Amino acid sequence: MSKVKGMKLGILSLSSFFVLAACTNDNTTTDDDTIADTAEEILESSESMGTEISSDTPDMTSDSMTTGKGIENMEFMVSLDDAITTFRDTFTGDNINIDSIQFEMDDNRYVYSIDGWDDANDYELDIDAETGDILAQEQEEDIDADDMLTVEGIVSPKEAMDAALTASGEGYVKEWELEVENDQTIYDIDIEDGSDQKVDALTGDVLQ
Repeated sequence: MSKVKGMKLGILSLSSFFVLAACTNDNTTTDDDTIADTAEEILESSESMGTEISSDTPDMTSDSMTTGKGIENMEFMVSLDDAITTFRDTFTGDNINIDSIQFEMDDNRYVYSIDGWDDANDYELDIDAETGDILAQEQEEDIDADDMLTVEGIVSPKEAMDAALTASGEGYVKEWELEVENDQTIYDIDIEDGSDQKVDALTGDVLQ
């Protein structure tokens, strides 16, 4: 083979190599661009779907999140009558009068706090509303007469709370107390996000 012919073949082979390399690079670039475009389309599609889902999903921070906050929607193992019975069984005096009963959250549990008195002493008892356990008990000498609750024939706490919430028009019950006001046994209902109400314990009427 002549030197000229060999040189021509070498140049031709080298040219073919560069053409092939260029084609390979073009294909790679094209593939990369295609992948990038596809990824971008998928991302845009996902964002679009996410937007649609978000717009169709109800707002969970509205009423559904506040429902069930109040004790008016809760049931407890120990009823008001049960708590009164425990108080009378614990302090065995014949003439012990009850002057107030408070139902509230204390140390992450709901508690009945009952205060009473007789001719010689004051009495106080705290009762766990779920277990019925006595959490605190106190008896001290005191001859001063206090008010006396009427606990027979009164409406239930649930009835009193419902009446109070209807009168308030909004909110939920945080706690309540049975007490004597102007010689009348009443429920004093503490309403969060609303107006507190007083309910006649005998009739269930909201007091003005």
